Amino acid sequence: MPRTPTVMLRLAVAVAVAVAVALASACRPAPHEAPPGGADAATAPLSAADQAAIRATDTAFDTAAGAGDAAGLAALYLADASLMPPNAATVQGREGIQKFWGAFVDAYRINITVTADEVVGHGDLAYARGRYTLDLTPKAKGAAPAHDEGKFLEILRRQPDGTWRYAVDMYSSDLPVPK
Repeated sequence: MPRTPTVMLRLAVAVAVAVAVALASACRPAPHEAPPGGADAATAPLSAADQAAIRATDTAFDTAAGAGDAAGLAALYLADASLMPPNAATVQGREGIQKFWGAFVDAYRINITVTADEVVGHGDLAYARGRYTLDLTPKAKGAAPAHDEGKFLEILRRQPDGTWRYAVDMYSSDLPVPK
Protein backbone atom coordinates (compact mmCIF):
# COMPACT_ATOMS: atom_id res chain seq x y z
CA MET A 1 0.00 0.00 0.00
CA PRO A 2 1.48 3.37 -0.94
CA ARG A 3 2.14 5.83 1.89
CA THR A 4 0.32 8.86 0.59
CA PRO A 5 -0.57 11.77 2.90
CA THR A 6 -4.21 10.53 3.06
CA VAL A 7 -3.17 7.01 4.09
CA MET A 8 -0.72 8.43 6.64
CA LEU A 9 -3.46 10.68 8.09
CA ARG A 10 -5.89 7.76 8.39
CA LEU A 11 -3.19 5.65 10.04
CA ALA A 12 -2.40 8.46 12.51
CA VAL A 13 -6.09 8.88 13.37
CA ALA A 14 -6.49 5.12 13.87
CA VAL A 15 -3.45 5.01 16.15
CA ALA A 16 -4.71 8.05 18.11
CA VAL A 17 -8.15 6.46 18.59
CA ALA A 18 -6.55 3.17 19.71
CA VAL A 19 -4.33 5.01 22.23
CA ALA A 20 -7.32 7.03 23.53
CA VAL A 21 -9.40 3.87 24.00
CA ALA A 22 -6.52 2.15 25.79
CA LEU A 23 -5.98 5.13 28.09
CA ALA A 24 -9.68 5.51 28.81
CA SER A 25 -10.07 1.87 29.75
CA ALA A 26 -6.94 2.04 31.92
CA CYS A 27 -8.42 5.03 33.82
CA ARG A 28 -11.63 3.22 34.67
CA PRO A 29 -12.00 2.39 38.35
CA ALA A 30 -11.56 -1.21 39.35
CA PRO A 31 -14.76 -3.19 39.66
CA HIS A 32 -16.36 -2.64 43.06
CA GLU A 33 -16.19 -5.54 45.41
CA ALA A 34 -18.54 -5.69 48.37
CA PRO A 35 -16.87 -6.46 51.65
CA PRO A 36 -17.28 -9.94 53.05
CA GLY A 37 -20.76 -10.48 54.39
CA GLY A 38 -22.75 -8.19 52.11
CA ALA A 39 -23.30 -4.61 51.01
CA ASP A 40 -20.87 -1.83 51.81
CA ALA A 41 -21.66 0.88 54.36
CA ALA A 42 -22.81 3.43 51.76
CA THR A 43 -25.52 1.17 50.38
CA ALA A 44 -26.45 -0.86 53.44
CA PRO A 45 -29.97 -0.22 54.71
CA LEU A 46 -30.33 1.39 58.12
CA SER A 47 -29.84 -0.85 61.09
CA ALA A 48 -32.39 -1.04 63.89
CA ALA A 49 -29.94 0.97 66.01
CA ASP A 50 -29.80 3.73 63.35
CA GLN A 51 -33.59 3.85 63.12
CA ALA A 52 -33.79 4.11 66.92
CA ALA A 53 -31.17 6.88 66.92
CA ILE A 54 -33.17 8.84 64.32
CA ARG A 55 -36.33 8.48 66.41
CA ALA A 56 -34.29 9.58 69.44
CA THR A 57 -33.39 12.77 67.56
CA ASP A 58 -37.10 13.51 67.17
CA THR A 59 -37.66 12.77 70.87
CA ALA A 60 -34.81 15.13 71.76
CA PHE A 61 -36.54 17.77 69.60
CA ASP A 62 -39.79 17.31 71.57
CA THR A 63 -37.89 17.56 74.86
CA ALA A 64 -35.88 20.67 73.90
CA ALA A 65 -39.00 22.43 72.59
CA GLY A 66 -40.91 21.60 75.78
CA ALA A 67 -38.03 22.94 77.86
CA GLY A 68 -37.92 26.17 75.84
CA ASP A 69 -34.33 25.40 74.84
CA ALA A 70 -33.61 27.10 71.50
CA ALA A 71 -29.91 26.18 71.67
CA GLY A 72 -30.86 22.54 72.32
CA LEU A 73 -33.19 22.58 69.32
CA ALA A 74 -30.53 24.12 67.08
CA ALA A 75 -27.95 21.55 68.22
CA LEU A 76 -30.07 18.86 66.55
CA TYR A 77 -29.37 20.43 63.13
CA LEU A 78 -26.21 20.33 61.03
CA ALA A 79 -24.25 23.58 60.87
CA ASP A 80 -25.43 24.11 57.26
CA ALA A 81 -28.95 22.71 57.71
CA SER A 82 -32.12 24.10 56.10
CA LEU A 83 -35.37 24.58 57.99
CA MET A 84 -38.38 24.98 55.72
CA PRO A 85 -41.35 26.22 57.76
CA PRO A 86 -44.75 26.81 56.18
CA ASN A 87 -45.56 30.25 54.81
CA ALA A 88 -42.03 31.50 55.42
CA ALA A 89 -38.65 31.65 53.73
CA THR A 90 -36.17 28.82 54.21
CA VAL A 91 -33.97 29.35 57.26
CA GLN A 92 -30.34 28.48 56.54
CA GLY A 93 -27.73 27.39 59.05
CA ARG A 94 -27.76 26.46 62.72
CA GLU A 95 -27.52 30.07 63.89
CA GLY A 96 -30.56 31.12 61.86
CA ILE A 97 -32.45 28.03 63.01
CA GLN A 98 -31.69 28.85 66.65
CA LYS A 99 -33.07 32.38 66.13
CA PHE A 100 -36.19 30.96 64.45
CA TRP A 101 -36.94 28.49 67.26
CA GLY A 102 -35.85 31.09 69.83
CA ALA A 103 -38.71 33.34 68.74
CA PHE A 104 -41.13 30.47 69.39
CA VAL A 105 -39.77 29.47 72.78
CA ASP A 106 -39.64 33.13 73.88
CA ALA A 107 -43.31 33.63 73.02
CA TYR A 108 -44.84 30.24 73.94
CA ARG A 109 -44.69 27.26 76.20
CA ILE A 110 -44.54 24.43 73.71
CA ASN A 111 -45.93 20.93 73.87
CA ILE A 112 -45.07 19.02 70.70
CA THR A 113 -45.13 15.35 69.81
CA VAL A 114 -43.28 14.28 66.68
CA THR A 115 -44.03 10.77 65.40
CA ALA A 116 -42.05 9.28 62.53
CA ASP A 117 -44.25 6.96 60.48
CA GLU A 118 -41.44 5.98 58.13
CA VAL A 119 -37.65 6.01 58.55
CA VAL A 120 -35.61 4.93 55.52
CA GLY A 121 -32.00 5.37 54.57
CA HIS A 122 -28.71 3.93 53.43
CA GLY A 123 -25.28 4.54 54.86
CA ASP A 124 -25.05 7.95 56.52
CA LEU A 125 -28.16 9.47 54.90
CA ALA A 126 -31.79 8.92 55.88
CA TYR A 127 -35.20 10.48 55.74
CA ALA A 128 -38.03 10.44 58.23
CA ARG A 129 -41.64 11.13 57.27
CA GLY A 130 -44.32 11.56 59.86
CA ARG A 131 -46.76 13.74 61.74
CA TYR A 132 -46.82 16.12 64.66
CA THR A 133 -49.23 17.64 67.15
CA LEU A 134 -48.42 21.02 68.62
CA ASP A 135 -49.96 23.03 71.44
CA LEU A 136 -48.74 26.56 72.08
CA THR A 137 -49.56 28.37 75.30
CA PRO A 138 -48.68 32.07 75.03
CA LYS A 139 -46.40 33.50 77.70
CA ALA A 140 -48.05 36.92 77.21
CA LYS A 141 -51.24 37.48 79.18
CA GLY A 142 -54.39 37.73 77.14
CA ALA A 143 -53.04 35.97 74.05
CA ALA A 144 -54.93 32.95 72.75
CA PRO A 145 -53.42 29.47 72.80
CA ALA A 146 -52.91 27.67 69.51
CA HIS A 147 -53.15 24.06 68.36
CA ASP A 148 -51.74 22.56 65.19
CA GLU A 149 -51.47 19.13 63.61
CA GLY A 150 -49.43 18.41 60.54
CA LYS A 151 -46.82 16.43 58.72
CA PHE A 152 -43.07 16.63 58.29
CA LEU A 153 -40.25 15.38 56.15
CA GLU A 154 -36.72 15.34 57.52
CA ILE A 155 -33.43 14.47 55.87
CA LEU A 156 -30.79 13.43 58.38
CA ARG A 157 -27.07 12.64 58.31
CA ARG A 158 -25.28 10.28 60.67
CA GLN A 159 -22.45 11.92 62.58
CA PRO A 160 -19.12 10.25 63.42
CA ASP A 161 -20.36 9.63 66.99
CA GLY A 162 -23.40 7.71 65.67
CA THR A 163 -25.97 10.43 66.36
CA TRP A 164 -28.20 11.72 63.57
CA ARG A 165 -28.70 15.43 62.82
CA TYR A 166 -31.22 17.21 60.63
CA ALA A 167 -29.86 18.37 57.28
CA VAL A 168 -33.29 19.46 56.02
CA ASP A 169 -36.45 19.84 58.09
CA MET A 170 -39.75 20.70 56.42
CA TYR A 171 -43.19 20.74 57.98
CA SER A 172 -46.70 21.97 57.23
CA SER A 173 -50.10 22.05 58.91
CA ASP A 174 -52.96 19.74 58.08
CA LEU A 175 -55.45 22.27 59.46
CA PRO A 176 -57.23 24.78 57.23
CA VAL A 177 -55.82 28.30 57.14
CA PRO A 178 -57.74 30.47 59.62
CA LYS A 179 -59.96 33.07 57.96
